[in-house]
Amino acid sequence: MQKVLIPIDGSPGSERAVRHVVALGCLSCPLDVHLLHVQPPVSGWEVKHFLRDTEIESMQAALAEEATQAARTILDEAKLTYTLHHEVGEVAETIAAFSEKCGCDQIVMGTRGMGSLEGLLLGSISTKVLHLVKVPVTLVK
Repeated sequence: MQKVLIPIDGSPGSERAVRHVVALGCLSCPLDVHLLHVQPPVSGWEVKHFLRDTEIESMQAALAEEATQAARTILDEAKLTYTLHHEVGEVAETIAAFSEKCGCDQIVMGTRGMGSLEGLLLGSISTKVLHLVKVPVTLVK
């Protein structure tokens, strides 16, 4: 079974990456799909002054649910099982560390990000991931 990591940010690019994995699942061996949503840490004193850690965590969980909804729908419709993960940290480094920790065989990423995570799946993040991991990375345009 091929273990595939798909970093998700809710953008059309990440949705295209999910559709690419669905197509692979129809063609090849069974897939063990892992969706990963990464948010940068909240470090601004302005935010921490007004919100408790539990409120920040709740807000991040809600953002992760929203950002991964389309990807989960695509996978559900294709009847592909998946595991959803949410992490907080530097995006490229977190993707790379998660890939290694999870024992992923490959990473499939979209090429355009959006929203508060602009750049998640764009240029510099993709390039960093390529340099940080030891597994194949497929960029889906």
